[in-house]
Amino acid sequence: MNPTLETMRAHRSVRAFLPDGIPDDTIRKAVSAAQQAATSSWIQGYALLQVVDEDERKALAELTGGQRQVLEAGAFFAICGDVRRHQLIAGREGKPHLANLETFLLAVVDASLFAQNLILAFEAQGYGTCCIGGLRNHLPDVDTLLEIPAGVFPLFGLCVGVPDPALATATRPRLPVEAVWMTGRYSDDAAMLAHIDDHDRAAAEHYAARGLDGRNWSGGIWRRFAKTARDDLRDYYESKGAKLR
Repeated sequence: MNPTLETMRAHRSVRAFLPDGIPDDTIRKAVSAAQQAATSSWIQGYALLQVVDEDERKALAELTGGQRQVLEAGAFFAICGDVRRHQLIAGREGKPHLANLETFLLAVVDASLFAQNLILAFEAQGYGTCCIGGLRNHLPDVDTLLEIPAGVFPLFGLCVGVPDPALATATRPRLPVEAVWMTGRYSDDAAMLAHIDDHDRAAAEHYAARGLDGRNWSGGIWRRFAKTARDDLRDYYESKGAKLR
């Protein structure tokens, strides 16, 4: 198989790391490669904030829900959408910078594409990674801790480090390709539910191998979305200059 595809297919979230740091040159190589991600109209609407202060990382480990890998990984980053550069350019030229939902989405999409490239770049160099959605649990507190300026939108965290081989976990199965790749029209509900049933069987085997009998994928999904989460996000992002209404 193509080595790039092998690296992509081997991805798993790593939550246990050895206490090895990551050289700045390695980070620079990863970031430089990640910057070649697609970017809408070349706006490059993202920023990567590495948190290096140990006390700040301890605080973030708690703010993200007690996730120790935030503290223990070789490096921790905040993935951010960034329209501040655009605002600075407009201000220097004496021009307005008009925000709406589209400008926010452009930054979110750009940052997500950059982040996926960054993950691949680190994993290609032998490191493990874990995205931390819990960064959004208490964004006002994260904002105060890291002194986030207006126009910068922290989206999620990223742990990077040397995986602890003693605590390695298997890759999780994914939906059948046919559940994701459609031609012409979106699949009808019966076909989609059949694909979900196939995936549930694979997920049940994955759980059973870990001693978690009786679980599947769709059970986790309906529980996850039976209630809303992080209802304060709109207020926070609007406080940083996003227009979401």
